[in-house]
Amino acid sequence: MKYLKKNWRKLGFFLPFFLLIIFFLFVPFFQMFAKSFSTGEGHPGLDWYIEIFSKTSYLVAIKNSVWIAVCATLLGTVIDFFLALALTHSSKQKKRWYLSLLNLTSTFAGLPLTLAFITLLGTAGVFVLIGKNAGISWLANYNLYSLKGMFLIFVYFQIPMGTLLLLPAFQEIRKEWKEAALLMNCSAFRFWRKIGLPIMMPSIMGTVNMLFANALIAYTTPYLLVNNGVPLLPIKITDMFVGDVRQRPELGSALSIVMLLIMLLVLACTNLVKKFFQKGRD
Repeated sequence: MKYLKKNWRKLGFFLPFFLLIIFFLFVPFFQMFAKSFSTGEGHPGLDWYIEIFSKTSYLVAIKNSVWIAVCATLLGTVIDFFLALALTHSSKQKKRWYLSLLNLTSTFAGLPLTLAFITLLGTAGVFVLIGKNAGISWLANYNLYSLKGMFLIFVYFQIPMGTLLLLPAFQEIRKEWKEAALLMNCSAFRFWRKIGLPIMMPSIMGTVNMLFANALIAYTTPYLLVNNGVPLLPIKITDMFVGDVRQRPELGSALSIVMLLIMLLVLACTNLVKKFFQKGRD
């Protein structure tokens, strides 16, 4: 109370931010949470959750979203790690140019990104036609409008964000540590396995969380490409709220809670990995 009395003016500057969080995050979340348990009979129940885990269409959508999010996150993290590593050893001019490119590509999404991939890898895309003329079967038969075909787009999502998130982590690796390891005849692989990766693991796991969430909730580009042709969790959720035929906000709220639980499960797994590396480091 004494702290509040002394700093009430300073805290007043944060009041709009607190109100924004309350009215735009907490209030909608609790309304959605309560709606997911409403049955229309005046008492709460698990009817919507039972329907989600008993119908094949919802299970396939969850499976597809988790599969593509996990694979895109793992591959994206590996690519981002080596890109950030290469960027830390680049000159200032090259680093400035590449950072500008990353910032540009990170905002290139939605309809422009969809049209770009359709132009390149669509049914009559540039690369597909080149593959047909050159006799490259896998490129000639590339199906952008499938789950595996969209995988390349999801990986594209991950590269700008992941690289920008991992860049500060490489600054924690001091040159003195590398020099000391070199003097002790420690190979580069062993240095990164014993020293570099354990130190960077909190940042890497934080990046994994961000990339997984980014891939799991991706909606615009998959919707523009396949609409409901490929069942995905974000598209199913949106259809429950703005569907042309029938709107089911209660079921959509339950699907949203399931998506949130998936994110929390991944967060718990990454925290376990982080603690494991921290124990090994200690």
